[in-house]
Amino acid sequence: MLTKKIIPTLLWTAIAGSLLLTGCSQTSAPSHSNEQVQQVPLIPIESFFNEQDISQLTVSSDGKWLAFFKEYQGAKNIYLMPAGAELDAAFAITTSKDPIHSFRWSIDSNDIFFLRDTAGNENTQVYKLTLDTSQAKPAVKVTALTSNKKVEYELLKQLKENSNSLILRSNQDKADQEDIYRLDVTSGMMTNIFSNTYGFSSVELNKQGDPVLGTSSNPDNTAELYANLAGKWTSLIKAQFGESIDILSFDESSHQIYISADIDGRDKQELLRWDIIEAKLTTLHKDPEDESDVYEVLFNDKGKPLAVSYYGGRLRTYPLDNTFAKHWQQINDYFPADVEITITNRNEKTGQWQLHVASDVDMGSDYRYTVKTGEVSILLKQEMMIKPELLSKRQSVTYQARDGVSIQAYLTLPKGLTKNLPTIILPHGGPWARDYWTLSSGYFHPIAQLLANRGYAVLQPNFRASIGFGKRFLNLGNKNWGTGSMQNDLTDGANYLVNQGIADKERLGIMGASYGGYAALAGATFTPELYKAAISYVGPSSLITLLESFPAHFRPYLGQFYSAVGDPEIETDRVDMQARSPINFVDNIKTPLMLVQGANDPRVTQIESDNIARVMYKHGLPVEYILAKDEGHGFSKRDNKLAYIMAMEQFFAKHLGGNVGERVMPTLAEHLDTLKVDVSRL
Repeated sequence: MLTKKIIPTLLWTAIAGSLLLTGCSQTSAPSHSNEQVQQVPLIPIESFFNEQDISQLTVSSDGKWLAFFKEYQGAKNIYLMPAGAELDAAFAITTSKDPIHSFRWSIDSNDIFFLRDTAGNENTQVYKLTLDTSQAKPAVKVTALTSNKKVEYELLKQLKENSNSLILRSNQDKADQEDIYRLDVTSGMMTNIFSNTYGFSSVELNKQGDPVLGTSSNPDNTAELYANLAGKWTSLIKAQFGESIDILSFDESSHQIYISADIDGRDKQELLRWDIIEAKLTTLHKDPEDESDVYEVLFNDKGKPLAVSYYGGRLRTYPLDNTFAKHWQQINDYFPADVEITITNRNEKTGQWQLHVASDVDMGSDYRYTVKTGEVSILLKQEMMIKPELLSKRQSVTYQARDGVSIQAYLTLPKGLTKNLPTIILPHGGPWARDYWTLSSGYFHPIAQLLANRGYAVLQPNFRASIGFGKRFLNLGNKNWGTGSMQNDLTDGANYLVNQGIADKERLGIMGASYGGYAALAGATFTPELYKAAISYVGPSSLITLLESFPAHFRPYLGQFYSAVGDPEIETDRVDMQARSPINFVDNIKTPLMLVQGANDPRVTQIESDNIARVMYKHGLPVEYILAKDEGHGFSKRDNKLAYIMAMEQFFAKHLGGNVGERVMPTLAEHLDTLKVDVSRL
């Protein structure tokens, strides 16, 4: 069975797609060194974003080939190599100028299906990549399976019993409705098999590809679990305001649904089982430390849970099956270092598991675990451009907000330096997302390492409204954007570091993307004395134009936004939203500001950055503006990303006094010049 979320996190998507099963408990305060020792040499910017980095390593159905993501001429593409070969045998099988979003092997052949959009517009299309493996270097043929580039397609499932059929979701028939389709790969015929009039935000598919379960995200910010019983969609569970229900697995034979939910008086999401026949809900597991929601659950092929994990500052895992527990212990014994282990694939037929092992200073390597022998072997080891010992440890810390609420955060300090540092507050996007510990788990984690190398302390708070810490903590963010507790949590984090002696209060900066970009603008407008530099990366400057500009297929799922931000069609909400929109308080700004924007962003449109840049220029306030015409909600192309990071480095050095790398690539500086906007002409 497969559960698929229909709508992504609207303002920045947290990166966490597979099961992380290990971890240590968080520390409650930063560790200090008594000596200020010599910092490591300045590391070139491009070394933090190695174009040779590999991700999403997967094995073909016959076990003979490995495919993975790596950059090709500055964009993420798919590479192929024979299993067991050296890495230099790999070659690109796509050469797209636009990054590939995702890919998967066909279940019964050496075909690959992948998704790609155009210039970051998020209208992803589905493609089939056929490999002729009869040759030593397989020949490649790419076929477009969808062609309406004005809408979005997502691949949900390939049917095992009919591998020529793909299940897709798309808004191709109605702009504001995500329906489910069956695509015949050979003929290209697409059939609408489910009209999503219920507004399901996630669906569960049976073996035939038909939706059998669904959860709705209602306009009043409630959720509901439905099942298709005898051809009729029936409500099984209705959650209250601000509660959530996530479908994890469905055992069709026993009519049992496994969910993660915080319903019926629960604060944290627990692992629950709903018996359809008996209409009975049973608690299977909850966090013994009452620290976090269920993070992930690992199921066997029959749909039974094997292990459940929770994520506070670090991951904790509890086996639910004795056999799994034995294998899991063997795996953890093999890796004595402080790492997190991702089970990216479990093949019960072959008895082989694929593992990804990473840490806060290592992007990770891939391993294979053989159940029969208990052997762990390297599948593909990545050599980092930067030695892990040159990077800074990422500490999980907890501080108290002004009202006594505990805030978990990650602190990265320059190696050997702990006192009176220029400091960057780096809030995540979402805001219904969160930061994690490993280097590869977040877009900004390598940037935090770069900033630490340049002499900055970096604090990444999981502020109120962050996911994973219970519904009360999440809903404390409602109507608290910009001027309330969500922003106070960032301010209190900055003051916490000042009081600890870590941060220099005269050299505080803030930077963030998406919601984090909004928080940076809010910091500059609503706490103008606090920060000496601010960078808003694809951040909205007006809460009203933000909601009014969302694509049509987002709108059925905006109940949580209306509860958290407001509904601009309700006058009292509109007035409140105006009061929390930085664009209306530019007069307050004393902080130099940098804006970073993708011209094709469908979530936070270019008007958000254009408007505040225009107003700041008219007020004679210092503003820099970087605009990439071939990007969307964040920069994904290498030249654009490195140019922005170089501009960031120079901007913070100018205003906060950090270091600047000695070596600047001339071509990168030239490219940055092409991205700079003359704000006087807006």
